[in-house]
Amino acid sequence: MLVWSLMTIFQNVRKGLIPARLTVAEVYALTDAGILAEGDNFELIDGEIVPLAAAKHNVHEAMKSALNRALVMATDPQTGIFVVPSVTLSETTLVEPDLAVWPRPIGTQDVRGPDLLIVIEVAVSSISYDLKVKARLYAEAGVRDYWVVDAARRTIRVHRAPEAGRYADVEEYEAHDAVAALLLPGVVIRLDTLV
Repeated sequence: MLVWSLMTIFQNVRKGLIPARLTVAEVYALTDAGILAEGDNFELIDGEIVPLAAAKHNVHEAMKSALNRALVMATDPQTGIFVVPSVTLSETTLVEPDLAVWPRPIGTQDVRGPDLLIVIEVAVSSISYDLKVKARLYAEAGVRDYWVVDAARRTIRVHRAPEAGRYADVEEYEAHDAVAALLLPGVVIRLDTLV
């Protein structure tokens, strides 16, 4: 169904029924109108629809689940932990990170880069995309703590200090290293203790 749905989106773009370039507001309007389905698996990057992988690797899902559990256990109830949420980074960029954390009172459609306490992308086959394209997008949006967890190699690449569309501070940690979240006191992750 997902392939059919995305094919329909691209066919509708070719037919001129959906604009080739969209804004986030247009994506939400098309969803409200039933033209796009909430389950459609894509991101809007600089106005262009970018399809996401329909199937995730076992190691990807196991790592995402373990990280989610660790975040839930280490944070207070006023902290919202969201799995694959739609996050607006700009007028033309809507992404769906594997995990994102922000204060619970902020609604999903209202959250912006500086509100995000941490964003985590779990990667197996998307590592290059997450380290290049996504890192730029998150830095431009002012996300202060962006992690790329390589589920296959069991490493965490931590990106901090966003400035001018890039991160000034990037460190890589091994599975045995304790990695503390910048904006979430008490959240410390060691991959070798998770899965």
